[in-house]
Amino acid sequence: MEFSQFPCGENAEFIVVKEQKSVPTPKVILEATGESDIDSYIRLKQIDAQIQQHQDKIDTLSVKMNKIIAALVNQSDAQLNNLSGAKKDIAIANQMTNASQRFTVLIEREQHDIDRLVSEKKHLKENQNSDVKSTQTPQSKGIDSFIRLQTIKREMQRHQAKINTYQINMNQQISALEDEVSEQPTNITDATYDDSLSRRMEAVTSKYHTLIDVEQRQIDRLHSEMISLQ
Repeated sequence: MEFSQFPCGENAEFIVVKEQKSVPTPKVILEATGESDIDSYIRLKQIDAQIQQHQDKIDTLSVKMNKIIAALVNQSDAQLNNLSGAKKDIAIANQMTNASQRFTVLIEREQHDIDRLVSEKKHLKENQNSDVKSTQTPQSKGIDSFIRLQTIKREMQRHQAKINTYQINMNQQISALEDEVSEQPTNITDATYDDSLSRRMEAVTSKYHTLIDVEQRQIDRLHSEMISLQ
């Protein structure tokens, strides 16, 4: 009913005005769909992007480490077989070790950040799964798990193949250095070279240990996820 200071006209009729439904605000929509679920989804996407960024940094650092050590190896191989060259070779071998250790620290820092993000992602997914279980059918869950398991297995095989390649390369380089040691006659100059070759072996081993550890950490994360799906 509406009151007015002006009277209705002679032909006025009684009408019924239907109540207009208000358009839901974004806040109402978020509450209806689950605001916390949307926040979790957004955060999971952010985590995936951040993990990829750290992994890209690790790949870049690994490439730089390989280039620097390869350049130092070339310098070492170019040294003349004399006392002066042998002493310089020791200095180069020390540079190789220092470069490997420096990049190991940088890569380990990125690995630590990835582990932290993976832990947060796992916590968010566990909370999501507890809400989804009531609405997702067992058949649907089984299909999703099967697809993800197959993807995990392929990724683990890829990382394992890289580990195998690194191990082969490391063994070949160490064997080549061991052959150089065995071929040296016994004198002061060659004893100095033996010391430099030994340090080069340590540097090569350290480098490949870092590269292998990067791949093994990836396998460990995937294996942990695979167990949670089974």
